[in-house]
Amino acid sequence: MFGKTSLLILIGFISIFSVYQLRLTRAVISATDSFNYYYSKTLVHETAVSAMNIGASKVWKDTLTNATFNVVMNNCTATVRIYPVVPDSLVRLSVKAWGYAFVDTYYARYKKPYKIEDSAFAYFIYSSGPNTPASRYFWLTGTEFYNGAPVYWITGDTVWGPVHTNGVLHTYGSPVFYDKVTAYAGINPQPTSNRNKAKFYGGWEVGIQAEIPVDMTRTKTAAVNGGGVFNNPVYLKFLSNGKVVKRDIVGWTVETIGSGRYLRQRRVPQLSPPDTVANISSLSSTGVIWVKNEVVVEGTLNGQLTILADGNIRIWDDLKYADDPNVNPNSDDFLGLVSYKNVIIADSDPNQNDVVIQAAIMAYDGGSNDKSFIAENWDKRPPSGTIYLTGGIVQEERGPWDSFQVVVE
Repeated sequence: MFGKTSLLILIGFISIFSVYQLRLTRAVISATDSFNYYYSKTLVHETAVSAMNIGASKVWKDTLTNATFNVVMNNCTATVRIYPVVPDSLVRLSVKAWGYAFVDTYYARYKKPYKIEDSAFAYFIYSSGPNTPASRYFWLTGTEFYNGAPVYWITGDTVWGPVHTNGVLHTYGSPVFYDKVTAYAGINPQPTSNRNKAKFYGGWEVGIQAEIPVDMTRTKTAAVNGGGVFNNPVYLKFLSNGKVVKRDIVGWTVETIGSGRYLRQRRVPQLSPPDTVANISSLSSTGVIWVKNEVVVEGTLNGQLTILADGNIRIWDDLKYADDPNVNPNSDDFLGLVSYKNVIIADSDPNQNDVVIQAAIMAYDGGSNDKSFIAENWDKRPPSGTIYLTGGIVQEERGPWDSFQVVVE
């Protein structure tokens, strides 16, 4: 009887361990599937971004003006389409990349690997002039100093496109640059130093200088010809149906908010009633407006518009495209924000937890170093999440946004 009991106990343990082994195997397979999926997804995304930069390079360096070609890398494939290029006009470039991941559960059902797709896009002006086009870079500064102090790229900052400064680029921690970084006056700490933990996946080079065209005569002329000149400060809220709410700013109120170390003041626009709702095209028949004062913007743009402002441009809430180009590379929505002063992420209630900005931004006039893309109360506001920027930044002087991390795509 003792022997039978032992046999039964042994069989019981074998059964228990068999079930445990089965569950463990499934867990390992699940973890492996997840690793394969996310690793492959990263490769596809990097292929899309690299292919986009190859396409832009072919336009600038090889004067390729209309083509479709494939790029194969990372065991992935990307199709690049360069739409017909006309000098001094908007260029559209789209990329669709794909690759495959072996996902056990998917393969068991469909007998084929799982297909992963990603896309990228670029809009830029192809200039036939002698200066470097601002759109050649996703991030360009005259100097990476603000009020005489260096502004650092820090851990959590991620840029998928080319970065350039005519000054010194400073890093602290491990920011990630997926494309090439160039700096005229150097990189600190030096990339070859053990103290520099930044990830320069696209390489780096020093001694490179870029002179940006700052003559806005043609832009102003387009605004005048389109009837898009405004003398007073303007508030614009874009609507996803292709319309815009326009109101005049009749004044500013200074509000005190926060407490303790976050006690601060912010500027709030006072708007004239009533709302004027119209099609975006009614602002200017040429798609360009010139505001000889300050501008406040927010909303979801369905269309194309360039705003040139003599004063500050304040981003009050998320600025998005109705057709997100990160999802659809054929999106034709486009917003340009050009300021002779600063482009400011307002310390508004909506901007306390992440900010989404889809626009090409320029705060640059070739003069004194006081034009920046900057967060209002950057040194006093509490941690405010992440700036998700689809587009590009050109600024005379690097503006700080210490309460944010930034992801530039």
